[in-house]
Amino acid sequence: MKKSPKKPVVPALTRDPRVVAVIRATRDGFELTSLRTSDGAVSMLAAHHFGTDDERVGKWIETQRAARAIVALPGADVIVRAVQLPPADEARLEGALQLNASAFVQGRTSDWRVASALLPRERGEGIRTGLVAEWPEDANRADMPQGLNEGPMVSFAPAIAGLAAIASVTDAPLLWVDSANGVLSVCVPTTRGLLARVIRAGGNGEDIEIAEVAQAVGEACVHAGVPGAEIPNTIERTVQAAHGALSGGFGCADADLGKLSALVRDCDEASDPQWWRTHGLAVGIALAASGPAMPLTRLQWTDLSARPDRVGALINRISEPRTARRIMLVGILTLALAPLAVEGARLLLLRWKLPDLEGYVKAEELDRKKQAMYRVLGRQGASMTKTLSDIACSAPDGIEVEFINVAQSAKGQAVTVRGKARAAGGLQGTEIMLQMEKQLRESGAFEQVLRNSEAPDTRGYQEFAINATAVRPTYTVAFPEAQDFARTSMRVRRYGPPPDDVDAVASGLDARTTTTPSSASRSTGASDVTSGAAPEVAPRSGGTVAAATGADQADGEAKAGKDGGRAVRGSGRGKSSAGTPFTPSGTTGSGGAGAPATDTASAAAANTEPADAAATDAGATAAAGADSKSAARGARAAGSATRGGLATRGNLGGSSEVEPPPPVLSENEIKRMSREEAREALVKVSRARQRADLDDAVKTRLKTEFDLLLERCKHE
Repeated sequence: MKKSPKKPVVPALTRDPRVVAVIRATRDGFELTSLRTSDGAVSMLAAHHFGTDDERVGKWIETQRAARAIVALPGADVIVRAVQLPPADEARLEGALQLNASAFVQGRTSDWRVASALLPRERGEGIRTGLVAEWPEDANRADMPQGLNEGPMVSFAPAIAGLAAIASVTDAPLLWVDSANGVLSVCVPTTRGLLARVIRAGGNGEDIEIAEVAQAVGEACVHAGVPGAEIPNTIERTVQAAHGALSGGFGCADADLGKLSALVRDCDEASDPQWWRTHGLAVGIALAASGPAMPLTRLQWTDLSARPDRVGALINRISEPRTARRIMLVGILTLALAPLAVEGARLLLLRWKLPDLEGYVKAEELDRKKQAMYRVLGRQGASMTKTLSDIACSAPDGIEVEFINVAQSAKGQAVTVRGKARAAGGLQGTEIMLQMEKQLRESGAFEQVLRNSEAPDTRGYQEFAINATAVRPTYTVAFPEAQDFARTSMRVRRYGPPPDDVDAVASGLDARTTTTPSSASRSTGASDVTSGAAPEVAPRSGGTVAAATGADQADGEAKAGKDGGRAVRGSGRGKSSAGTPFTPSGTTGSGGAGAPATDTASAAAANTEPADAAATDAGATAAAGADSKSAARGARAAGSATRGGLATRGNLGGSSEVEPPPPVLSENEIKRMSREEAREALVKVSRARQRADLDDAVKTRLKTEFDLLLERCKHE
């Protein structure tokens, strides 16, 4: 079997710890210089310029076998302070410098962004100089070449660190001019120690004037306490070093080039001022990286000892300029193309689901037309009795409806209700009328409810007219039980439920059923109105029909039954001569007022043959459509032979349960009554006076109360 050839293993290059690669940002890219340090001097290995997007920087540093890469920071991003210390032991000087550094920073900047270094040379009167560099967290992140990331082998250093390293071996003033940012870094030896300052001068991208350099150095000398006689000489020497470097680069006096060239080995161009202007800062940073100023070259943007989690690592990766640009480009393309892609996929899906799109659109159009037709029919084709039922359930006690008109309109059924409102249940007529208007609005079946009313008349009745639109005539209104006539009839509302011993069929509680009567029972109020046409009363064999008269017809009212949808006016408290309650038969439809109802009842069967014959004749007369009053008179004549059942005006005391007389009313109580209360009390007293089983004292009292109540009703 033939073996596959293995790829040769390329041995990794061994990095030289003495080689340093200095990276300096320029306007059009990055300037990289590799230098080897030994015994306080440097040897220049190579220099190369890379563009902004060139990713070969890392590979070039690896080929130079550089153990470290130092990025020169702009002078404006770093705060540098020079600390002058008296002669003392090295350990004590280091402690004093650390103490000064802590006082300057005061904990506002992280430790990996702060560095301090003690320069080795004493100047003037034995003064040692220490430098403190602070890279604030609000400063801009340093520009780095593509493919080069921050790490243990890549750090940052301010320009003042390189100048201080060179100044420690020479007495010449040194400058570094960053014309792109308008920053001037100066290191000037004085008798008060090494003067190190970073000064803003000029403008971004402009050359710095000599006058600005002189002014900045003079102010720095005064602030550092340099003797006045020494300041002019210091300014003059600094101005000489600045000539030729104001447009940017490293600056020193021509007389000092001989001393500076001794710091560079194996380089014939080290005596050329232009060479120093270009590579002077790189030489200084390389000397600082291998000398006492090495801590100044170890600044870091982030804490390398911290190990971020996946989210933190992702954030750090995204924060890189190259990654951020790629993400921004992808986001722009996504915003531009994603809607088109989504709509295209949606269109393909719709075409797959609806192959016959034209047929589907036609079906949808037909369905919309049908729905519109059904909506119109729902508004205009609804049952009129349903609308009448909603009006009846919205009319509280005290409303007497005289006219109802229901007509079709564009928005629904136009309803007009006219009638009168009177006091009832402790409320005035105006309150009763407002309550009806409120109940119409809250029902949900009516809109555009408008009310028009007149002033109350002498009786307290107030005429009104209400116009509304039944926009939802098919809507089932959930009326409260006390307001819904289908659940609580007018009989039960006014008189309460009938006693348990009352036969419902015999008492006319169910007008639709005609069966054999049971034993006579006490009469109740007006019966409910059933749905459909006007109810017909069929008297039983031997029964008679009597019309209620006198006080029994004094309090008749018009009410509408919800189940039938018709307004009905009955006599309320009438009783038949045969002993069973009557059922009102008069009905009112839309557009007219109801006629007075005829009291009908079924009489108890008589034991004698003439009574049976007379009752049969009376029933035949009522069935043939005879007048109600003549039928009632015939029934009373036919039933005169045998009187039984409940008590009536013609048969007092006939009930098995005697109703007690009304309570005693004093003259003051009668005077305080309202007109309606007096009328109701008058009806009760009048009915009680017709009983034959009362003693003389009660009759006298009732006569007195009757006169007082009658007098009260005449007034007001």
